[in-house]
Amino acid sequence: MIIVSVVRAVELWISVFPFTVAGILLASIAVEFGIFDRLFPVVKPILHSAHFTPHSGIAFITAFGSPIAAVAMLSEFYGEGKIDQKETLLATVATWFPQTIYESLVYISPTIIPVLGVVGIAYLSLFLLNGTIVALLVFIAGRALLTRKDCTDCASAPETEGKKLVVRTALKRSVLNSVKLLKRVVLVAFPVSILVFVLIDLGAFDALSQYLGWMPLPPEALAIIPLVVANPTAAYITIADLIETEVLDFKLALLTLLTGNLLVSTRYILTHRLPYYSGIFGPVLSLKIISVSAGLRLGLTVLMILTLVLAL
Repeated sequence: MIIVSVVRAVELWISVFPFTVAGILLASIAVEFGIFDRLFPVVKPILHSAHFTPHSGIAFITAFGSPIAAVAMLSEFYGEGKIDQKETLLATVATWFPQTIYESLVYISPTIIPVLGVVGIAYLSLFLLNGTIVALLVFIAGRALLTRKDCTDCASAPETEGKKLVVRTALKRSVLNSVKLLKRVVLVAFPVSILVFVLIDLGAFDALSQYLGWMPLPPEALAIIPLVVANPTAAYITIADLIETEVLDFKLALLTLLTGNLLVSTRYILTHRLPYYSGIFGPVLSLKIISVSAGLRLGLTVLMILTLVLAL
C-alpha cells in the first residue's frame, strides 16, 4: 500500500513539477524586471480600499495567468520583508479567485456546458460565485486588519530595485532565487505529498463519502459522487444520462455536482495546496493559509449544498 502511494505521489510530481519550475522561474524574472508593474493601475482602486500594498496587486494580477507564479511572488515579497505575514496570508487566499476564473475557462466550461447544458451553466455560476465571495471577504478582511500605514505606497506601483538592471545579472538572480525556492518546495512538499497519499489510500478520504447518506439523493447519484473525484468528464456524462431518464431533476443534478465538488476540493487542498504551500511558506504560515482558504471555500460550498437541500 505504501509503495503504491509513493508511486502515485511520484507520478503526480512528474506531471506537475515542470510547470512548477517554469512558474517559479517566471515569477522571479517578473519580480526582477518589474514586468507586472504596468498592470498595477487595474487593481489599484480595490487594493487601496482594502489596504493592500502594490506588491500584492502584482501577484494578484499574475495569478490570472499562473497561480503558481503568483504564490511564488508573494513568497519572495514576504521573504524580502516587503509585505508582512497578515498581508501574505490574505493575498495568497485572494489568488484563489483568479485561479477560479482560470479553472472555469480552461478545465470546467469546455466539458460541462456541452454535456449538461443549463445544469452545467448553473454549476459553473455557483463555482464562480464561490470564488468571488472568497475574494470579497478577503478584501473586507484586509480593510479591517491591515492599517493604512501598510498601504502607504498604494498610489503607485512598487519600484524595481536597480531600475535598469543588467539583463544577465537579473536572469542570474532569478535563477538563484528560483533554485532556492525549489529546494524548499521539494524538501518539504514531496514528503507531505507522500503522507497525504498514504492517508488517502488507507481510506481517510473515502470515509467522507460515508456521511452523505442524509442527502436526499437517489442511490444512482450517490454512486456518481466518487466518480466526480476520479473522472469529472465521465461523471458529467453519467449525470446527463440520469437527467434524460428522469432519475435526476435540475436541483438533484446540481446537488450531486456540488457534493462532488466538495470532495474534489478537499482532496485538491490536501494533495496539492498543502504540500506546495508548506514548501514555499513553511509549515506554520502554510497551515494558516490553508485553514483560512479551505475554511472559506469549503464552507461556502457546504452552505450552497444545505440551501439546495432545504429547497428540495
